[in-house]
Amino acid sequence: MHDAGPPKSRGKLERALVALLLGQLVGTGVLFPYYAFARQDAWGLRLFALALAGLGVAAVAGVWRRAPWALWAVVVLVALKLVVDVFNYALDLDRPLLPLSTALNAAILAIAFRLARPIGVAVSGGQRAFFACVLALAAWVAARGLFDPARLAATIPLDVPPLHSRFLGAMYLSGATFMLLAIRARAWREVRIVVVMAAVWTGMLGLVSLRILGAFDWSRPQTWTWFVAYSAFPLVAAWIAWRQRGVVAGGPAAAPAAGAGTVPAAGDAPLSAPLRAYLWVQGALVALLALALLAAPAAMSAGWPWPITAPLAQVYSAPFLAYGLGSLMAARARALGEVRIALIATVVFTAAVLAASALHRALFDAGDPATWLWFGGFGLATAVLLRYVLARR
Repeated sequence: MHDAGPPKSRGKLERALVALLLGQLVGTGVLFPYYAFARQDAWGLRLFALALAGLGVAAVAGVWRRAPWALWAVVVLVALKLVVDVFNYALDLDRPLLPLSTALNAAILAIAFRLARPIGVAVSGGQRAFFACVLALAAWVAARGLFDPARLAATIPLDVPPLHSRFLGAMYLSGATFMLLAIRARAWREVRIVVVMAAVWTGMLGLVSLRILGAFDWSRPQTWTWFVAYSAFPLVAAWIAWRQRGVVAGGPAAAPAAGAGTVPAAGDAPLSAPLRAYLWVQGALVALLALALLAAPAAMSAGWPWPITAPLAQVYSAPFLAYGLGSLMAARARALGEVRIALIATVVFTAAVLAASALHRALFDAGDPATWLWFGGFGLATAVLLRYVLARR
């Protein structure tokens, strides 16, 4: 189960994990499949139920056999079980069992995190597989939002006007850039900030979605895709970041995982003082904006430079918080190699937002200070970040 090779005997935590997974299998392998086949006439739901049951059995077998992929399966299994629990709550199904399911999920995750060992200083195949999954969804939403905004609702369970669609498309294009560059990276120090940003971005979107749960139609596949993504992505990203907490960003604090290979020593220049100062300011301002969108969505939507609803203001708080915290992490980095992906992906976001805003400039009031702040802020960020990205290249 551990990347460095399993010990000779199973520990108490592993035996406890097997027992908890067997208890959870009652829901994932019996109750939910029964509901999907006996009470529903949706093949998508039935296939999902079968896949979840199979994953539950595989997780039990993997933990018992101490397979190297077992903990990955356990984390994904809990994420999908959380989606089923949200579905049950939204449709008022088996609500008396939800506290027990929540306790099981929490206990399983606690043990999985406790058993996790560092992956090593190199980007692993499992990490690249995770980045690829996020990339697939982000690229799909980005393409539809930017180039076919009227049909974005066919991709995500939110029906939004064209400017909103292109704004979301710009965010997801940036997310796809994060993931594409992370797949190409070799060292953990290059993707450390990316993984944390992914956990914050997707985790916040998942929590915000719970606040507007009544807006989702569970008969649509888009709703299931949305909740699966924003349950699994943050849990897996958080689990990776937790496993790698003992690996120093600028170099190894532990030996590389078996078979992971070696990572060349970094020859990066240190972060310049002006770039570091800019990242501190950008991170603080964007994080404050995100918190304001989350805590006071009605007030922020009233002052937004183009029409926006309070629920969408909270949806936007998630990526803004990720950008803000990512900038603050980047400001504390030691070398340019640690922030390269964040700089490139963020400038993709700011430039795409400027292009989308210019395309829909009729929605902006030239006499409104918020309009000047909007275009000025994104223009300044694009210019500064692009200067350092091009200088680095």
